[in-house]
Amino acid sequence: MARYKPTTGELQSLADVDKALKELCALEAEIERIDSEGEKQIAAIKAKTAEAGKDLRERVKEISATIKAFCDYHKGEYFKDKKSIDLSFGTIGYRLTPPSVSISKQTLPLMKQLGMIGYIRIKEEVDKEALLTLDDDALAQIDAVKKQKNEFFIQPKREQVNKDLLATA
Repeated sequence: MARYKPTTGELQSLADVDKALKELCALEAEIERIDSEGEKQIAAIKAKTAEAGKDLRERVKEISATIKAFCDYHKGEYFKDKKSIDLSFGTIGYRLTPPSVSISKQTLPLMKQLGMIGYIRIKEEVDKEALLTLDDDALAQIDAVKKQKNEFFIQPKREQVNKDLLATA
C-alpha cells in the first residue's frame, strides 16, 4: 500500500505559512464585516416590518379578544353540546389543554417528608470527569476507555494584520 502524502500547495516554508496566516486573518476580518453588515440590515428590516405591522397586530388582538368575549358570554348557548363551531371564515371553539401541575418551592421538601419518593425524578448518569481519574485497567472493567486527540489548530493573529494595515495607510 502506497503512503499518502498530502499536498501542501504553494507552501514551502514557515514564512509561506505565515503569509497564508496573514491572508487568513484578512479573509476572516472581511467575512466578519460582511456578516455584521448583513445582521444590521436584517435587524433594520425586522424593526421596519414590526413598525409597519404594529397597528395591524393590535387590531388582530382586539378582534380576537372581542370574539373570545362574545364566545365566553354565550358559551352555554353555542357550546353546550359541542366544542367548536365552523363558520364561513374560520372555526371558533374551546380546546381542553393537557393537564399540568403547578408546584411551589415547598413541594419537593414536602414530598420527601411525606415519603412520596416514587413521584420524585432522580436522573442517574455517568460522571465522566470522575472516570478520568481511573487507570486504563479500571476503565476496561467497566467497558470504558480514555480518548485523547492531538488536533491541528490555526489561531490567526488578527491584531497584527490590523497593525500592518495601519502602518501601510
